[in-house]
Amino acid sequence: MSVCALLLSCAIFCATPALGSLQERRLYEDLMRNYNNLERPVANHSEPVTVHLKVALQQIIDVDEKNQVVYVNAWLDYTWKDYNLVWDQAEYGNITDVRFPAGKIWKPDVLLYNSVDTNFDSTYQTNMIVYSSGLVHWVPPGIFKISCKIDIQWFPFDEQKCFFKFGSWTYDGYKLDLQPATGGFDISEYLPNGEWALPLTTVERNEKFYDCCPEPYPDVHFYLHMRRRTLYYGFNLIMPCILTTLMTLLGFTLPPDAGEKITLQITVLLSICFFLSIVSEMSPPTSEAVPLLGIFFTCCMIVVTASTVFTVYVLNLHYRTPETHDMGPWTRNLLLYWIPWILRMKRPGHNLTYASLPSLFTSKPNRHSESLIRNIKDNEHSLSRANSFDADCRLNQYIMTQSVSNGLTSIGSIPSTMISSANGTTTDVSQQATLLILHRIYHELKIVTKRMIEGDKEEQASNNWKFAAMVVDRLCLYVFTIFIIASTIGIFWSAPYLVA
Repeated sequence: MSVCALLLSCAIFCATPALGSLQERRLYEDLMRNYNNLERPVANHSEPVTVHLKVALQQIIDVDEKNQVVYVNAWLDYTWKDYNLVWDQAEYGNITDVRFPAGKIWKPDVLLYNSVDTNFDSTYQTNMIVYSSGLVHWVPPGIFKISCKIDIQWFPFDEQKCFFKFGSWTYDGYKLDLQPATGGFDISEYLPNGEWALPLTTVERNEKFYDCCPEPYPDVHFYLHMRRRTLYYGFNLIMPCILTTLMTLLGFTLPPDAGEKITLQITVLLSICFFLSIVSEMSPPTSEAVPLLGIFFTCCMIVVTASTVFTVYVLNLHYRTPETHDMGPWTRNLLLYWIPWILRMKRPGHNLTYASLPSLFTSKPNRHSESLIRNIKDNEHSLSRANSFDADCRLNQYIMTQSVSNGLTSIGSIPSTMISSANGTTTDVSQQATLLILHRIYHELKIVTKRMIEGDKEEQASNNWKFAAMVVDRLCLYVFTIFIIASTIGIFWSAPYLVA
């Protein structure tokens, strides 16, 4: 008896899967009997098929700013009711759902209108899940390439608003009513992108009417608001550019004799041009506005170019000499007095005060703005020259008196024996020779003194040119520092955001 029960139970156990498989086969056969996949699944042909669509964003793969294309990995979630696919679960072994391959049953011809993929429809045709209530659930994944107008005016602090435009290709709004599903744009499974953040996603439904057809053609827009993360560009483009531009300020602190001023400025200029070429490659050719980063790099390039020009001018001033250039009164007053006084520059031997500043537009005599030591030296020099001149006059008068009294016409005709003095006394020949030697020495000293005075003047003029070069260097240092700081603050202050 126990053996019979065991055999009976084994037979029931083995027959149960076959029975379940038979129920599912019978369900498929019954559902497909007289089913036409071209028929819209509505009981009344005057009513539209309501299709709900949801987009589950998985990943932003890439944003091609130059070609204005966005690569996105997403799942499309369609749901609709098919009255031909309804069954009673009790009659078919409590089967709740079945699956049909795409194309076996009716499906909406919804496409991505703004797709730029070579296949246009880049979704993977997965199976459709049909429930006993007639609800059809279809989730085809795909890698989508959508066209998007990229506005890089505020690059790299830009926000891009791209969208997925879905709509039926052949049905109008009276035959297929496409509606956004609850939850619309799903980003719960989104993998964050290293370059772009998603501050907001929205969904809109539009109805458009065309001239050829009075019926509405509704489409659904899934808007993707992307905000660029600035951390990457801050460390890879902005900070190197700022530091490189600041290096131009170091060029104004180098002495011209170092020989590296112009080399440093040209090197910095080439570096800025390199960064600007990177930005130009990232910008789309159809962009109507210059990107913010491009404006910043342009300002930096203007600063570096201007600093190179002024460096050349500084070197030109430094190596000027009195033999080639004469410093005019306006240049002298401006570069040697006014600008050094404004910049609080100190020059050894000169005490610049407001009272000692000369007029810029009228030439006035020297106001004794030089140092006390210099004035004393000038006075001593003037006195020594006056004394020498008086001695020369007296010596010439004495010799001429002696020559006239003896019937001589020149010093060279003085006899070697004796020359009478003005008071009737006789002068020894050795004394006369000494006077002649002293006279010649005096003339030589006059020539040497004249050359020394001219050398001092040339040296002073050359030092004035060098000091003028230092003044222009210091002025450029202050002006370009203020310009770099002001332009950087102004440009980044106008950005819509700084950190994403």
